[in-house]
Amino acid sequence: MENPIMVEATRGNHQESRHRGVAVIVDSLGHVVRSWGNIYDPVFGRSSLKFIQALPLIESGAADAFNLSPQEIALACASHRGEEIHIKALEIWLQKIGKDERILDCGIPQHFSSPFYSKSSVLHNACSGKHLGFLTTALYRKESLEGYSSREHPVQQRVERALTDLTDIDHLHAPYGIDGCGIPSFTLPLYNIALSMARFADPSHLHYPRQKAIHRILGALEAHPEMIAGAQGFDTKVIKLTHGQVLCKMGAAGVEAGIIPSLSLGIALKIEDGNAKAAELAFLAILKSLGLLDADLYEMLGAHVPILTHKGKTVGFMQPTNFTTVPLETGWH
Repeated sequence: MENPIMVEATRGNHQESRHRGVAVIVDSLGHVVRSWGNIYDPVFGRSSLKFIQALPLIESGAADAFNLSPQEIALACASHRGEEIHIKALEIWLQKIGKDERILDCGIPQHFSSPFYSKSSVLHNACSGKHLGFLTTALYRKESLEGYSSREHPVQQRVERALTDLTDIDHLHAPYGIDGCGIPSFTLPLYNIALSMARFADPSHLHYPRQKAIHRILGALEAHPEMIAGAQGFDTKVIKLTHGQVLCKMGAAGVEAGIIPSLSLGIALKIEDGNAKAAELAFLAILKSLGLLDADLYEMLGAHVPILTHKGKTVGFMQPTNFTTVPLETGWH
């Protein structure tokens, strides 16, 4: 089955490009509510799985031991933009654990620009909060900080166990590569990513310590969306403008995962060609189809992206197709 065209770009009255994708909505019991495309094909979840990767920070007791704030919990889940608010929060966190930025193994971003800083440091890496969460857990458990990014380190083994628990995929045998920040990145069916998000949306079937950890993460995301992606980041705007009704996380190469607590649903989406803007637009279309966005909010979140000339004249649009309304026999089920 060919995956549906979810987003298209037009110039004048003519189609210029189109983006196929896969998406699925799952409830916390694992039932597929709606799906589009080949939802059992494996994909790299990338940063869309950061909410899960942050669980050991809380469940180990490290977050309490170092008195981490909700802002810092949110940063552990973030793909931040290196804005002043992010860097200052990371510096305070480092002070709490008595370390400096040299212990971070995520690398310095090569193409970084900021109005606040003349040069970048490892703290400007979008994944620095996640890495600081890993290190905080290792410090609390008195583990070596050397090699904490490697799959063999106890930090990553705890993350793998959490991923296995939430996705129902045994990560011990799952194919994997190395993410941009240096940690293992696993492939798993999109269905299982959505299942993990649904279990965040309704953790009532999970053991009590995990329920508490999930609620703490969700509370931090809702209270501090600016930490997740920065002032103009897509995930930040969705969380803020829906007042926490939708909690979402972008992953590199066109992945988006979403949590809908009020409906006990999880969403996962992947654009075939990895186009990040197309992933945002397709995700908005799915939210609208669920009744979570009215027409005004749909437009406010940028559902129709103008294509401009160099002089600023609108000559086309990038926008979702009608894939969410395609009849059963040719699209979703």
